Amino acid sequence: MSAGKSLSRQLLRMGRAAGHGSADGRIRFVALTIATFVLAVTTVSAVAAWATYQERAERGAARTPALRLHEGQALEEAPLRLQFYLDDVHDHQVEVVFVEPVRTDAPLPPGVSHWPGPGEAVLSPSLAADGVGDRYGRVVGSIAPEGLASPGERYAYARPADGSLTVKHALLATGFGSQDAGGFGDLAAVRPLSVFLSLLITMLGLPAGLFAVVATRLGAAGRDRRTALLGALGGSRRQLALLSTGEAAPALLLGVALTAPVLGAALVTDLRIPFVGYVLAASDMRSHAWQLVCALIAAPLLLVALVVLLHQWAGPGRSTRPRGAGRGRLVKVGAGLCPVFLGILSWSPTAFATQGATQTVVLVSLLGTVGALATLPAAIALLLSAAGRGVTEIGRRWGFAGTLLAGRWTQGRPGYLSRLVAGVVIALGLLSVVQVYPSMHSASVQGALAMRERFGHSVLTVQMPHDAEKRAGSWVKRLPAGAEVVVLDSTLGMANGAGEVRESPDGPVEVQQAVTVRGRCDALRGLGLKCPAGRSTRAVPLSGATPALRALLPASVTQVGVRRGPFAARQGDVLVVYSPQGETLPVGRLKRDALAVLGPGALVEGVGQGWIGGAALLSSQLRWVTLLGVAGVGLVALAAALNCLAEVMRFARSIAPVSVVSGSRRVYVTVAAWTLAAPLCVAAALGAVSAIWVTLPYTTPPRNGELPPQMLSASVAVLCVLAVLVAGLAALSAVRESRRWRPRHD
Repeated sequence: MSAGKSLSRQLLRMGRAAGHGSADGRIRFVALTIATFVLAVTTVSAVAAWATYQERAERGAARTPALRLHEGQALEEAPLRLQFYLDDVHDHQVEVVFVEPVRTDAPLPPGVSHWPGPGEAVLSPSLAADGVGDRYGRVVGSIAPEGLASPGERYAYARPADGSLTVKHALLATGFGSQDAGGFGDLAAVRPLSVFLSLLITMLGLPAGLFAVVATRLGAAGRDRRTALLGALGGSRRQLALLSTGEAAPALLLGVALTAPVLGAALVTDLRIPFVGYVLAASDMRSHAWQLVCALIAAPLLLVALVVLLHQWAGPGRSTRPRGAGRGRLVKVGAGLCPVFLGILSWSPTAFATQGATQTVVLVSLLGTVGALATLPAAIALLLSAAGRGVTEIGRRWGFAGTLLAGRWTQGRPGYLSRLVAGVVIALGLLSVVQVYPSMHSASVQGALAMRERFGHSVLTVQMPHDAEKRAGSWVKRLPAGAEVVVLDSTLGMANGAGEVRESPDGPVEVQQAVTVRGRCDALRGLGLKCPAGRSTRAVPLSGATPALRALLPASVTQVGVRRGPFAARQGDVLVVYSPQGETLPVGRLKRDALAVLGPGALVEGVGQGWIGGAALLSSQLRWVTLLGVAGVGLVALAAALNCLAEVMRFARSIAPVSVVSGSRRVYVTVAAWTLAAPLCVAAALGAVSAIWVTLPYTTPPRNGELPPQMLSASVAVLCVLAVLVAGLAALSAVRESRRWRPRHD
């Protein structure tokens, strides 16, 4: 064995022994273990998201119909006729592909082993588990995973019973497979990968980075003296890196060992992500297994780099104390970048107003948010460090020993201050974003829920497919007893009053949607309309007496025409089916009958179902914000707690001899108040101001998010109370330590 290898191993062993023997060794070991686990989960999650998007897009492209016919092929010779149909089950979006194979050898879509017969359907496992039964036809099979965008997707292939898919009203396809994925099923409801990764970096990556920095610098004073001594003895940077790596290695390996089972489970079986409910496909993870393993290994390597880079080093022949030159260089760089990111946040509302929520604007806005939260602690630390000079002057002028000592301690230590306040500032910022972001959409969500609360499924609309008017009467005969039906005939024509403005050769022309309600007298009265005496059409204003019609029609429609007569449907008419007693109608049965009788494309919906379905989709997407935001805030809080615990222990050991000189233990309270309580309280106040700034892109028009002042004030109050408790604990620990303190060589 060469001398170089022997020395390297010895340095690694020395580092491990130094870690076990240091005063803050246990706290740092726990912090580094958690930091490795969190950082590994973050890197693996980013790669897993990329893999999911890649595989989902490939499966989506494989099942996308090829709509171009071969050259010279007649339309009637197309082997497949398709029609896409959007439905909802329990407010979840369902995509149904009605298909009519013209030939027996028509190509099959991925995941389907054989074509369903007339009146039959094959469903995805999640859709079958929702209990749709035979809504789309008699179920004869299940779609395999390779035919679904994700394991939890609600998707179906159905074949009409009567062959109603004609060349005139269907998409003609030669098979399945395209270069690009079509926007079907789950693919139509997901945000771009860049948006998700930006959210992941903001909500989880930033707290993980903070945790890593805090864990790396816990108990740094003793290690800085040790590394300075090594430099004074002629040690090189490489030898210092080996010593530092050996000290951190056990915790890093344990963190990787804790993450490996999670990754292993994702590779073996489909995992349902808590709270969000998304199912992570194991096949997608296995397809990118080596990238996931590399992401797992990258976490400890990143932490090793941090451990090495964040240690101060004094060159050969220097003092055994860490040198002060360049001590706050990183903090100063961060503070200098802070105004840049705050400027981006100030620009974001104008960009959203002029350019809209384009992908570029959203990404730049998120960059401003991440950058501001990452650099604000550095700016606040420089302010507090500068204020330390004033505290020192107060102590010197008035002869306050504790104030003088605290001022000298705080002055010129921006690194310590930035780590101390970072948890407070980032926690307040993340908490505010988590609070504000969902509130931007609260108006539409609340409106949809209020509409559902009032009407439920007692009022339904039916949009008929082409050439289904003659079959409408047969469907109406299947309605449950007590249900009434009217016909909405909607056209665009000239009208007085507010309406839609359209351009014409003669200039802007104001038009308004003209709606006529036709039906039997009992059906009209049930909607709050008076039945006309004759067969003429009578104009009736919409008011509080017609709540269902008011909910069904656009706000620009202020009156409707009312005409009585027997049921008769025409092309373009919309049927309104309702229960006069407000009872819930059997939506599932009505949808099944409509698809079977009226044909593919018959859409049966409750009042405001489009809003409610959109609200449900939006709510499921916002759960990611809540999940990642809560996890991020928890990580920041844990990092702050461990950092404060280490500071309390360091404070107690460092300040213990002071009572021997001052003759009073009250000096501990003064120093703790100035070095712990005051910076944390100031950080809470400035963090609240920065939280308002960070949320500007979400609270400034055209966006309408709200940041409750009560939440901010309560958070600041709680943080200030915690700051006082931390300072009190530090003072008590110092008192106990002073009783045991004896002079020793240090």
